[in-house]
Amino acid sequence: MNEVNARARQTPIGWVGELRKVHRADYELVAENGIPITFATEHEAEIAAWRALRSHLQGQIVGSGDKAAAGLTEAEAKFGKLLRGGGKTVAVERR
Repeated sequence: MNEVNARARQTPIGWVGELRKVHRADYELVAENGIPITFATEHEAEIAAWRALRSHLQGQIVGSGDKAAAGLTEAEAKFGKLLRGGGKTVAVERR
């Protein structure tokens, strides 16, 4: 559980890469536009699977769909334009 892995699996027409994401129990095929990619060698398939997994893990983080701008607008309405580089300056006194 909560493992990531990548592997190559042989099929009748060549090798396919498979990757396992943290939140999934089953392996997924390396695909482009939903079509599985077939490789000539086991090495190519496994490398493609590891690269797809790395791309997934280091890609854009998808949130719940909430927009940060709505919260920012609400905060700016209450406290003034403190953010986005054009706000009030605050003097800091060091002791």
